[in-house]
Amino acid sequence: MHHLRFQQTIQHTAQVSGRGYWSSKPITLTFLPAPSNTGILFRRIDLQGKPEIEAIAANRRETNLRTTLVSDAAHVEMIEHVMAALYGLDIDNCIVECDAAEMPGMDGSAVAFALALEQAGTSRQADVVEHLSISSSLRVGDDRNWVMAVPSADPGLTLQYQLDYGPDSSIPATTTTQLLERDNFSNTIAPARTFLTEHDARHLQMQGVASHVTYRDLVVFGPDGPIDNSLRFEDECSRHKLLDLIGDLALCGLRVQGKIIASRSGHILNGRLAEAIRNLENSHSHLRNRNAA
Repeated sequence: MHHLRFQQTIQHTAQVSGRGYWSSKPITLTFLPAPSNTGILFRRIDLQGKPEIEAIAANRRETNLRTTLVSDAAHVEMIEHVMAALYGLDIDNCIVECDAAEMPGMDGSAVAFALALEQAGTSRQADVVEHLSISSSLRVGDDRNWVMAVPSADPGLTLQYQLDYGPDSSIPATTTTQLLERDNFSNTIAPARTFLTEHDARHLQMQGVASHVTYRDLVVFGPDGPIDNSLRFEDECSRHKLLDLIGDLALCGLRVQGKIIASRSGHILNGRLAEAIRNLENSHSHLRNRNAA
């Protein structure tokens, strides 16, 4: 069902600097080429011994409103937009050096990461990419909030996100469906920004979080729509949720062929689906090895 593709890393190093939304701390990310079969590794160069954290579902810690990875005493957080850019641009192997725990918020989208990685170029490697075709439905969540992977006759990975906060929300209900394609990822998915309501924004800042963030740093919805800002796409909110979904799904460590449909899901459910897909692959390879034996 899928075309054979060789693994890729970046050709040159790339850097992105900004401030973490939650911590307000300045941070610089340096993307480095990595050998075949490395996957994505975050390296905390501000910590003793420069510990590395593998970007896989098993290292997830369930955190509200962001994706966090933990390995031993080291952690990285808000990694979903960085992971989405790597996955969306077909970069399989990369070391992401960071000098703080939280990834830079930038404008609330993945576009800065995508552009930096595109400028770094890609380099083809000798090993083939691991693919997994979804052969039967996998679903996590409840009746209201869920995400599922289903088989599809179409090549590649199609994603759909259904966003609906109910009739009283100032955030419009929209649905976005996209085929994940390297050639248009930076134009169609990467620019979609983080959003929240004015009420939630005030609540967070009262807790001492995101003290430096303004209405221009992401999309804040008041009763009449975005405050001091305008949407980049009519469906920017569901499109951003699709971006988050890609970044969280990337933690399965495989290229997925099939369709992912999400309804009101967030990072926790997305991460659980990534884990279920990875477990599925582990059981498949176990069967393959048994049959080979």
